Amino acid sequence: MPQVSPPSPHAMPPVFTRSNRKAPQQPEELEDLRDLDAAVEEPSLGEASGEIKKALSNFISARVELASIEAREAAAFAAKKAVFGSVMGISLLLVWLLTLAGITGVLAPFADKFLAGKASWLPGWSAVIFVLAALHALAALVCLAIVRKKPATPLFELTRKEIENDKQWLKEKT
Repeated sequence: MPQVSPPSPHAMPPVFTRSNRKAPQQPEELEDLRDLDAAVEEPSLGEASGEIKKALSNFISARVELASIEAREAAAFAAKKAVFGSVMGISLLLVWLLTLAGITGVLAPFADKFLAGKASWLPGWSAVIFVLAALHALAALVCLAIVRKKPATPLFELTRKEIENDKQWLKEKT
């Protein structure tokens, strides 16, 4: 025959908060409960508000502590990403510079042949570098124009509107 374990005491909350007794069936049991209620002292309003303040303070301090722990974890994660992002950026810059050096080496003989008799004072590698610099300057100017362009709609437009609506509402209420 299988054994059935008794129900957990935490399975259902008790019916009465002051005792775990079953509901009284006889009038004598009702009197016992009234005596029990009379014996329990109710805290004063000051004590109750003090307990509420203490509980609220503990609740808030627990939330603040949790937030600080999570903020430290987020900061560590962000620092790790920043370090690896910086290494990646430096690596990409070096790749780009070395690619430009390679392009210069490949195009320099062609530039020498092209400039022969036209600008003998300018070596071919130097001409290639000047052309590459001009192309980069042009790309930088295009990027600068894009960065300086103002957005079509003001930033945080909806937030500003809501703040103004809140100000107006508060003025009406006072």
